Amino acid sequence: MSKCSKWISRSFMLCFFSILLSVVYAGTSYALEQEGASSTAQENNAQPPAIIHGKITDREGYSVPHAKVDYELYYQGDTTKHSLFADENGNYRFEAVVEDYTDLTLYVEADGFITYASYRQYQNYTLSPGDEVNIDVSLYEPSTIVGTVTDPAGQPIPGAAIKVTSITDRVIQTDANGRYTVTGIDYDYNANIAIWIDSPDHLPYLQDRLGIDAGQTLRIDVVLEDAAHVRGQIVDASGNPVAGVKVSGYTERATTDSQGHYLIKRIPTGSITIVAEAAGYPKHSKLANLTPGDHNTVDFVLRVNQDTQPPVTKYRLVPLTETINGKLYIVGFTFRLQATDEANGSGVKITQYRYNGGEWMTYNGPVKFYANDVKLVEYYSTDVAGNAEKMNKMDFVNGIFEGAGSY
Repeated sequence: MSKCSKWISRSFMLCFFSILLSVVYAGTSYALEQEGASSTAQENNAQPPAIIHGKITDREGYSVPHAKVDYELYYQGDTTKHSLFADENGNYRFEAVVEDYTDLTLYVEADGFITYASYRQYQNYTLSPGDEVNIDVSLYEPSTIVGTVTDPAGQPIPGAAIKVTSITDRVIQTDANGRYTVTGIDYDYNANIAIWIDSPDHLPYLQDRLGIDAGQTLRIDVVLEDAAHVRGQIVDASGNPVAGVKVSGYTERATTDSQGHYLIKRIPTGSITIVAEAAGYPKHSKLANLTPGDHNTVDFVLRVNQDTQPPVTKYRLVPLTETINGKLYIVGFTFRLQATDEANGSGVKITQYRYNGGEWMTYNGPVKFYANDVKLVEYYSTDVAGNAEKMNKMDFVNGIFEGAGSY
């Protein structure tokens, strides 16, 4: 190849690469310009953060330094949590990137104070971008209750369990000398601050409406009354145990097991009536003199119901009056019924009545009858054993009253 041909070939290649570099450079420059423009647009569209600041003090207005500030941001089901600390003067400040209508919950903790929670103070904060909100927080000291728990003889009760409103998640126990201290009580948690004291062999103690103030120490000495436990066995007339018997004493209840045994715990000492009830048997009861502790036995023998006498139902009519043209008229009556069964009977099960020959209705309390509407009233009662009394009748038209009479 001649020197001229080589020169032409090299010139052509040089021109080709020059054109290629120009195209690549132009494309790169365009891409960079587009990226820069996009970045600038994003910066211009970024929304400003919400700014929250405030000061933390005690109830006398003194600064609380270095308190821990926790806050939660809630938006459309998502919650984010953040923390910071106030400075030595009790001031705090934070910025939060939020969307419109983001909910803020604020918590403040400091040694020696009740933890502040904005929701408990009914303070709700909703943030939007660019908002600036000042939230000053006043902390207060916890209240304290101290005292001694003893029995009626003045002896200390160790291990008694104590709970106080606002800290019911913690159970405090008395020491070997019956002493206790409950602190950390938030007086503002509930308008009705109450204390519960409990011990297995004593009746529980409750005192409410204590009226305690922030930072106050209140002394409450308590005497727990002795409790009685009652146990026994219930059998039928043949000596076979009866299961499922409902046994009650005072306000406590128990049910017999397959062997007829029952146990009622922690009822008052002294004279207490123990009652046993079972299907197919009349109600049985015994008056027991209960002593403290688990030393009381009350057994029952249930006998088949021999009740053959019906109950007795009596009435009372109280006039309903109305004054017309200065004169007093009786326009009707308040109708009352009282049913009783014999002393050893099975007890009244139901009382029914009807008027003017209509449908029978269960009597549950006084009924008003008006003279123009009611001509005839009939009523009777049935006991648990199924004995029904003869029907009582009140015929207002003919003035005939048949039955057990009035009470």
